[in-house]
Amino acid sequence: MDLTPYLDGIAADLDRATALADDRTRDVAHRLVSALEPGLRLALVRAVSDTAAAVARELDEAVVTVTMAGTEPVVTVTRTPPPTSHEPDRPALPADDDGDGGAARITLRLPDQLKTRAEELASSSGQSLNTWLVHTVRRATAQGRDGIPPTTPGSRRVSGWA
Repeated sequence: MDLTPYLDGIAADLDRATALADDRTRDVAHRLVSALEPGLRLALVRAVSDTAAAVARELDEAVVTVTMAGTEPVVTVTRTPPPTSHEPDRPALPADDDGDGGAARITLRLPDQLKTRAEELASSSGQSLNTWLVHTVRRATAQGRDGIPPTTPGSRRVSGWA
């Protein structure tokens, strides 16, 4: 996403605002725009990132990411179909099951072999590692303490094999 048109628009607005000023004031305004560009660029990237997070919360089975390519943000939308498995159907999770509706960033330290295996499973399901981990944690937190989905009043749970 090229931020130059937005930054040029701000410079043009400032130029119009100082059109009737003397040459010294106009020169200061032009230097001010140059000095503020990095801060303005960062503010625009934050706005894009916040927008991507809001859109991701509203879309089911999609991940919206913002990465930087030099000084320009790159917005990527990845559709992630629910993983197909042989697990029994789990109750659907509400879209805002993460509490305040925001996204949190964590650092997770995994043994190398576990990380490699998780990457393989994510790749085989056509997902990024992050997306796969989010789906895995959602499934795990939807289960009861013993790894079995919670029962509803009047339902019966049978375990074992035949």
